[in-house]
Amino acid sequence: MEWIESLVLGLVQGLTEFLPVSSDGHLTITQMAFAKWNGHGRPAAENLFFDVMLHLGTLTAILVHYRAVARTGVRGLLGSTEVPPPYRRNAVIRVGTLMVVATLPLLPYAYFKRYLLSTFESPTAVGFGFLTTATVLLLTLRLRGGEKGPSQMTWLDALLIGIAQTFAPLPGVSRSGLTVAMALGLGMSRAWSVGFSLLIAFPAILGATVMELKDFDQATITADRVAQTIAATILSGLIGYVAIIWLVKIVRAGRLWYFSVYLFVLAIAVLATNVLSKGTSDAPSAQAIERASWLGPARSGIGPGGERPGWPLDRRLTASAGPGPMDLGLTVPVAPGATNLAMGRTLAGNP
Repeated sequence: MEWIESLVLGLVQGLTEFLPVSSDGHLTITQMAFAKWNGHGRPAAENLFFDVMLHLGTLTAILVHYRAVARTGVRGLLGSTEVPPPYRRNAVIRVGTLMVVATLPLLPYAYFKRYLLSTFESPTAVGFGFLTTATVLLLTLRLRGGEKGPSQMTWLDALLIGIAQTFAPLPGVSRSGLTVAMALGLGMSRAWSVGFSLLIAFPAILGATVMELKDFDQATITADRVAQTIAATILSGLIGYVAIIWLVKIVRAGRLWYFSVYLFVLAIAVLATNVLSKGTSDAPSAQAIERASWLGPARSGIGPGGERPGWPLDRRLTASAGPGPMDLGLTVPVAPGATNLAMGRTLAGNP
């Protein structure tokens, strides 16, 4: 089962890292589903190691996809005159500077990370994140883009796209969806919108990976977990490479809004499932309701049929806890030889 879980998570990471559907949101609900199925989740150290490796897999996918661009850009940066004008030194430096400007708004995330981590345990937060992304993608129906490319893009454009990217750490919010939509809204061409979004994904993912590495404790990782993680990382990289090609085609065809339909349905499913699961776990049983009705001070411990609980005459606090409701009972002698005064309260839900 652990192998299946690892491979499924690798598949989900690779497929959703670049598509505008939020990889963090999909990983969160997938991990929750496996935790419920297995009865327990992965230890924190194993989860951290797993996340770091999956990110390395998707980083590799970006490098492989842009390998030719990177080689040509390096040649131009070194002063080669045999490269096309968009890859000459000044053009490469300009694009690099735009990437830095777009990445700067992410720096405060290092401070706020600890406050955001708790949201990844909330299906409600994930559901509303999906709704946010779906709404943004739906707006791309109106955003046809413009003709602006790297040479026409301004520092303010890069900064605004970077600000849009700062919402990406929230579960259910898609980094690629927000950055591409912002670029289209600022008049970027479709090709450059998706291209710049993928370029700034590299420092964003690399930064997140480095932040996770500083909390990594390799002593707690078993050899079997390492093998599972390596397999999932390779799968994540392969699927991520295919997802990049798919994303480029989707944006250029103006069909980004297709994913909004999927995310609206998924968000409703996640929120509805969360509400129903809470209702099931919090609803007290009929026996608990009856017990609560006659364990009150007004009835002095007398049951519905006149029976008494038969508790001893000394002061005692009792509790029964299990997977269902938890009962608390307190018995206090009113006077020597008198009937006990029984008070109780049933606490619904899992303690």
